[in-house]
Amino acid sequence: MKLDYATLISPFSFFIHNVGNIKSPSLRDIWNPSVTYQKYNLYISFLSMDIKTYCEQIDISKLEWYQSLTEENKLSINMFDIISNSENLQNMFSDIFNFFLEEKVIWNNEKKLFITFNIYDEKSPPIPVGTIRKEIFLELCDIILQRCGIIRSDIITDMSKVKNKRALKILGKIKKAKQKLSKSNNSYVDTDLPNLISAIAAKSNSINLINIWDLTVYQLFEQFKKEQTNVYFDIQKMSVAAYGNKKNTFKGNEWYKN
Repeated sequence: MKLDYATLISPFSFFIHNVGNIKSPSLRDIWNPSVTYQKYNLYISFLSMDIKTYCEQIDISKLEWYQSLTEENKLSINMFDIISNSENLQNMFSDIFNFFLEEKVIWNNEKKLFITFNIYDEKSPPIPVGTIRKEIFLELCDIILQRCGIIRSDIITDMSKVKNKRALKILGKIKKAKQKLSKSNNSYVDTDLPNLISAIAAKSNSINLINIWDLTVYQLFEQFKKEQTNVYFDIQKMSVAAYGNKKNTFKGNEWYKN
């Protein structure tokens, strides 16, 4: 599911039927001592992780098993299959979902899924809201990442839902190509959150180190893009003021164009 721009810039939660409400975390939420920026990065890493990466970088003992699978079998599984058999991952993703969802998220070992609850107070019993199971897992992770300004280029669809062998083969090739492209673009990712916070607070006319913490992560990235646009617009504006606009290349509305 691709979220629209209005949803992405919103500070309010996004509801997924039979799952719960996904928050758009603010910088204040992330830098809260109970979370920290380092732990937030860990959460993002696990949400972005596929099985191949997990076996190569986290649990090497499973690498031989993964390499022994056929291409068709590799495409039929996702990280939820690994989570179902790992108590450490169940605890990790419980923490992750409890940070990004408004509901309380608990792993149910008997049913092999996460259950989301509304807990209003200590005296009232928890009210089940929904579940997080294999069928929704990748889409949920992707939506959380979108709300954090991260696009997963390695995900096209949940391959485990595709039953047609020919379709699986085609999607597998597309996925490999997109992963290769994603790796080649990593050198451009040089804007981490602490640096952007400092830069925007110094550059903006209204945002400073006092109020910037109320921005969501996505809003921060958008503010950065708009500040960049305004820099180029100001350069053009000054050039036209000094030398004119004989070729009509300067329209004056570039600052708000999407």
